[in-house]
Amino acid sequence: MNFFKARVLLWPLLLITFLVLAGMGAAFAFGGLNALALKSLFTSSSNERDSQVVQSVTSIQEVALLSLHIEGLARDERNREILGVAIPASEKTTLIQYKFDAKLGIDGSQVKIEPTGPGSFRVTIPEFIGIGFDDPVFEDALESNNALSWLAPPAVQTRMINNILSDENKQKYISENEAELKDQAKSFYSGIITSIDPEITVAFDFAG
Repeated sequence: MNFFKARVLLWPLLLITFLVLAGMGAAFAFGGLNALALKSLFTSSSNERDSQVVQSVTSIQEVALLSLHIEGLARDERNREILGVAIPASEKTTLIQYKFDAKLGIDGSQVKIEPTGPGSFRVTIPEFIGIGFDDPVFEDALESNNALSWLAPPAVQTRMINNILSDENKQKYISENEAELKDQAKSFYSGIITSIDPEITVAFDFAG
């Protein structure tokens, strides 16, 4: 009778033991999953890639003959109009001070050097080009406003800068300095040819 009673009292103990073991197993599994989740959450990659494809290679043989130091003040004036009539006191003026070095020259690959006889050559120089701008500096824009200037649209400063560096201005610099460009081209190529033979005679033709 006592033995049966002892057997009956073992069931709660076995049940509790089972539940504890099951709980530990679940906690282990859950903890393992959490660890994996946290690991995947905080894992970082330091792999960096820069994919570039060279589509073409062009040989550029630009010859700089002149470098002009340019300083100026770009001006943009705007106002508001109604039916084509400007509203009084709506004028807005924007100023940008700038400076840079403009490089002028030629495409050396287009230069032709041909013999014209014993000890003589003709050098054909292509059209002069604007090669680029060095050390451009643009000061912060200044605005001059009137009482109703807020009615006028603001100046587009990027457009003002693009106009300063435009191909039209490059061509203007070329036209204003064409004589100096020709002299520099003659000096440059005469120096190359006569360094081989000082007795060689060199003639020049210029495009345009």
